[in-house]
Amino acid sequence: MSNTEPMFVQIQERIESDIILGVYATDDLIISTTQISKLYSVNPTTAVKAISKMTDAGELYKKPGIGMCVAQGAKEMITQRRKKVFLEDTVPKVVDEARVLGISNAALIHLIQEREMRTND
Repeated sequence: MSNTEPMFVQIQERIESDIILGVYATDDLIISTTQISKLYSVNPTTAVKAISKMTDAGELYKKPGIGMCVAQGAKEMITQRRKKVFLEDTVPKVVDEARVLGISNAALIHLIQEREMRTND
């Protein structure tokens, strides 16, 4: 966990990543708020807030008497939203910072390609 984002956002992003990566599939029961609060050593209210945000976004739904489950289409919704943020916010910031540091576009592309090769080995 980092100190730059609120804990509920970090928890939400972790669960969303698990959905994208297939740890949780449609209709799967996710980790409970009690388990979240123990796992991340946070107040239960923080865990509830993360889950509530995901429910409000339509990524999770409540199965009465059982818990929170992954909603139909959640993986696609999360992926599309995160891609949009990445392409519209993250990439421009990286390119701008590289320019400030004197890193050429070609060098930046080379660094990305090298990283990709290392992760594929």
